[in-house]
Formats: sequence, C-alpha cells, structure tokens
Amino acid sequence: MTAPNIPSRRALLQWAAAWAALGTGVPARAAVGDARTLRLVLPLAPGGAMDVLGRGLANGLGQRLGASVVVENRAGAGGNLAHELVAGEKPDGQTLLLTSNALVANVTLFEGRVRYDPVRSFAPVSIVASSPTVIVVRSDAPAREMAALATRARSTGISVGTPGFGNGNHLALVKLQRAQGGDWRHIPYKGAGPALVGLLGGETDAAIVALPAAQAHLQAGRLRALAVVQERRTSLAPEVPTLAEAGITIELDNGWFGLLAPAGTPAAVVERVHQAVTAALADPDFRMQLVRQGFEPVGSSSQAFAQQLDRDVASFPPLLKSIGARVE
Repeated sequence: MTAPNIPSRRALLQWAAAWAALGTGVPARAAVGDARTLRLVLPLAPGGAMDVLGRGLANGLGQRLGASVVVENRAGAGGNLAHELVAGEKPDGQTLLLTSNALVANVTLFEGRVRYDPVRSFAPVSIVASSPTVIVVRSDAPAREMAALATRARSTGISVGTPGFGNGNHLALVKLQRAQGGDWRHIPYKGAGPALVGLLGGETDAAIVALPAAQAHLQAGRLRALAVVQERRTSLAPEVPTLAEAGITIELDNGWFGLLAPAGTPAAVVERVHQAVTAALADPDFRMQLVRQGFEPVGSSSQAFAQQLDRDVASFPPLLKSIGARVE
C-alpha cells in the first residue's frame, strides 16, 4: 500500500508563512513584481516630451518587472488630478506617478485647494530625467554673452518672455533680477512655443525656456543661447556656458521629472522599482530617445530625490508668494 503524501512540517510552515503574507497584503515577493498590470499616471495629456518620457519608461519598467505597465494620462488642474489620484492609492507599488516639480509648486499656486502633501503623501523612487533651462536671444541681438544682457537690463531695461506665470522659468527670471538688479520685464506667454515666436517676432528681447523647446531654433541659427540655468554645462548643448561662468550666481532649481509611489509603499517595493528604473536608463536606445526629446537621463537614488523634494518645499513657497503667484 502506498504511503499517503503528507506534507512535511517544514513545508506546512512555508505555506503558512505565504498565506500570512497574503493576508497582510504583502506577498513574499514584492507586490510590484507579482502584479500583471501596473499603472503609470502622468499629469499631462497625451503628446509632448513628457508623454514620450512616460511611455518609454513604462516600456522599460514593464520589461524589467515582468508586468504590463499602462500609461494613464490624467491632465487637469495643473497636474493636481494626477497627484491627488496617486496620493490616495494603495501603497502596493501597483500605481506610480511620473511628474515634475509642479508637484511642489502647485501647493502654493493652488493654495488651500490641494489634497496632497508633496513630501508626506509620496514615496520618492527616482529622478528619472532633467530638462535644462536656457536663456536665449535672437541671433542678431547685440548681446552675445550673458554679462552683456545683464548690463543692458541695468542700463535701459529688457523684456523677457517665459512660458507662463509662476513656473520654473519665471522663477529663474525673478532670481536673475534680484541678483543683478535692473529692469527685467516679465512677459508671460501660454507656453514655450508662443514665447519663442514672440522673441523671434521682436516682442521681447530674450526668453527663458526649456532647452528642448528652443533646440530647433538654435540649430537653425535663428536664436543664440547665452546660458543654461544649472550648475554644470549640459551634454545636450555643451557649448553653452552656465550662469556661474558668466559671473552670475543665483540659487538653482533643477527642472526634474521624477517617479513616485504612494506614501507607505514598502521599502523593498520602492527599491525594486528603482532598480528597474536604473536598468531602463542604462539601455542605449532609451537614453537616445530621451536625449532626442531634450532630456538628460538622471536615475537618482530615492534618498537624493527625497532631498530634492525637501529643498523645493523650502524654496518654492516664499519665492512664489513674493511675486503673488496664484492660480484662480
């Protein structure tokens, strides 16, 4: 007679541990690794550079996590619809947010109407990429370097276009005026494209925009870049000096694009997603795709991203309030 197939005590203990883990919502393997479908929420409508970044990242994460990563565009309220959606999701790693430093700025711009905290509501995973900000003039402008533009601002005054009111480009202009003195008249446009059209048409003397928006005009010789607003020269336009090289020192706020999970997501899950981001950014094809869109691949640690959020939370509100920036 064949002996019955009775599980060993060790096997029973292993099964019990597995069921206990399932009962608490934390499987033995990180939840993000077991999910067949993950959501990557973006705060913008489809199309545009950030959407390209998000879809490329979704593809890279899906390959490395063994899951289908679905991009969900939740545009509206300056990105707050997406931010609030992810902040309220279960912290199981199955819903992620790709956003910019608007996550921090919106708390002040929409004061009293934001239902999330940029630090307490999220678990930072990684700064995926950055987008350099550049100061440009027409190619026939008399100012051929940043110092000359600053001198003109102090003597006769200049007009400077940006993609809007209260964004990072506008804040860079405010800091420039405070550091250099003079009259830097702000002309806000509805986007970088219109700001550059205004510059080319003679409506303004200069513009501060994201480098990707100006790249085609720079390559065609219609515009000249005087400086990038960051600590180091950018690999996307290595010939353009930094503000510091022009003798101008201001506090810099990097234009980052970061991946976050809801607060309370287990550290092991955050780390597994971070490793997938790092591996995706190591792919030459994905990196080239980002560079073509004007992004610089970053892939920071979770800790470095948390520190960046802390710096932004400390610096953005007082500056935005000082210029009366508010979205009604």
